[in-house]
Amino acid sequence: MKEASTAIKGGTSVTAPDVFKVANASIAFGGNQALNSVSFSMTKGQLLGLIGPNGSGKTTLLNATSGIYPLNQGTIHFEGASIEKSTPHVIARAGIARTFQIARIFPQMTALENMLAPGFTVRDSQSEDRITLIRRAREYLEFLDIDGFAHEQAADLSGGQRMLLQFARALMLKPRLMLLDEPFGGIHPLLVERILNRIGDLRGRGIDFIVVSHDLPTIMGLATRVIVLANGQLIADGTPDEVREDPGVIEAYLGV
Repeated sequence: MKEASTAIKGGTSVTAPDVFKVANASIAFGGNQALNSVSFSMTKGQLLGLIGPNGSGKTTLLNATSGIYPLNQGTIHFEGASIEKSTPHVIARAGIARTFQIARIFPQMTALENMLAPGFTVRDSQSEDRITLIRRAREYLEFLDIDGFAHEQAADLSGGQRMLLQFARALMLKPRLMLLDEPFGGIHPLLVERILNRIGDLRGRGIDFIVVSHDLPTIMGLATRVIVLANGQLIADGTPDEVREDPGVIEAYLGV
């Protein structure tokens, strides 16, 4: 497992605190061990790529982190606080936002109405009235270049536009950590480029990312660090170059 990064301050070595940490996380569904004692941590400023063959446990890990699945054993900490027993809305309020491989939107609501639902969930009633929330929602729609669809029903949006909408909607939660599940899957390359650019912008604003993707060239070019799961176990953890050359990763993907 990678150690927390260190920096020299005043002549002494200072260890950067973990922003996110998983320790011995295990989940079983009947006889299927979806996660088996998975442990890793990440520090502020990293973009963690999470890869692995189908059925390796990637989405299960995101589901556990976002409160959808409980762990059978182990712990998950965010900014030092234990979250593995928290409900999804508590985790969202704590600063973790989640997108899904198949965009989860409210199809009979407009794009703008979709944005307001999480906005009302986390708003500070002392400072954000409805007008302020609408303004912020429009800013995020514009940030993702889909403001022209604000009053369109979400059901009428393309698959790529829905993916952008759920990305924008997640930002209404004011996250400090975003979990993206296959954000590049099945969408036009121009939209992929847009998402990559916006991830870069958001990292500049201090938001960290864990990104699950089967698009290996894209995730290898995006991530600062890559973790590989196979059969519910962590088999590699390192830089993209280190992971590319790892014999265990080659075997997991190619069976050789």
